[in-house]
Amino acid sequence: MAPLPLTTPTALLIDLDGVIYLREKLIPGAIETIHYIQRKKIPHRFVTNTSTFSRCQVLAKLAHVGIVVSPADLFTAPIAAAQYLRAVPDARCYFFASPNLREDFAGIAGVKEHPTHVVIGDVGKRFSYSAMNRVFRMVLDGAEMIALQKNRFWITPEGLTLDAGAFVTALEYATGKEARLFGKPSVEFFLQACESLQCSPTEVIMVGDDLKADIAGGAGAGLQTVFIRTGKDKDTSLDDLEYSPDVVLRSIAELPAILEE
Repeated sequence: MAPLPLTTPTALLIDLDGVIYLREKLIPGAIETIHYIQRKKIPHRFVTNTSTFSRCQVLAKLAHVGIVVSPADLFTAPIAAAQYLRAVPDARCYFFASPNLREDFAGIAGVKEHPTHVVIGDVGKRFSYSAMNRVFRMVLDGAEMIALQKNRFWITPEGLTLDAGAFVTALEYATGKEARLFGKPSVEFFLQACESLQCSPTEVIMVGDDLKADIAGGAGAGLQTVFIRTGKDKDTSLDDLEYSPDVVLRSIAELPAILEE
């Protein structure tokens, strides 16, 4: 197993879905690894592109399976987008996203007509032609698209399922306008997460299962990367990648041994 490029990492960014749990089930060794990181007091953030659940809901989900995480230690795409929007004077948002997320955007005006921004996340079964067409017209009228993530698909109990990236990409094509992206692999997302740790990107290691969002995104922002083979890219070849992971592990359970080297 190759040694980590940073002998003593300053901080970690750790993905959740596919790394800590998969299809609502904990991955063996995940709790022990998190307890190790907490016991060693390694600065860390759990980072996720979820645009289905609020930060409070994700915290509750983790607590339910025995993982106690403070709100400050969980950095989500909606939280990153909300930080940006709160700095925009008189921002008025139309939310084409799960109603669960509204609490993450507290203090930001939500409107049904003439928004300055359209916040786009996973809408699941609420997707329809009329809903997409409404957003399409808002963007043509001048609203900026705020993409909480551009994941192509995710793993559900029913199997691989379309994610928000399919909707965002369709809207970009139809409008000729590019969305401002806040989830992984956005460089801005990684920089915000590193800033919250008071670390430079070169001092942080990204641990994830998604070769595009986690590995390419993290490396593109200047982070070291550890690829975990338990998520949706577990069987994907690592040949001919633009950004190859610095370390490949079979599961999160192997991380403590690597950090001890």
